[in-house]
Amino acid sequence: MKSLIIPEGNYTPYICFDTDTNVFEVAGESYSEYTLEFFEPILSWLSDYLAQNSQSLTFNFRMNYFNTSTSRRFFEILKMLEDFYHQQNSELVVHWYAKSNDLDMIEAGEDYKDDFVTLPFHISVQKID
Repeated sequence: MKSLIIPEGNYTPYICFDTDTNVFEVAGESYSEYTLEFFEPILSWLSDYLAQNSQSLTFNFRMNYFNTSTSRRFFEILKMLEDFYHQQNSELVVHWYAKSNDLDMIEAGEDYKDDFVTLPFHISVQKID
């Protein structure tokens, strides 16, 4: 499959699912009121890709802000990744990046990590000078 790349929009995050490197990333801000319309094709693409992929996969979240509606879509993505991890027995790692002064983003990562305890999920807090 071809890589899925969607530039960051006014209310939507940057999406880069690179099938050459198998490093997937969601970054920026997501606060659209219509997250289902934005994420539905992304979720569909990811589902199709995971169904045929047998390579290791790295999934990075580098968010500055996201709304409650987006959090539901992230939950769906993580559920897909968890299913893939257990069914395909492939290497997978999820990285949640947050700035040290962004307690909300750190807490969100911790909540997702608690929800998906069997998923290799790492929170990386980046020091701010």
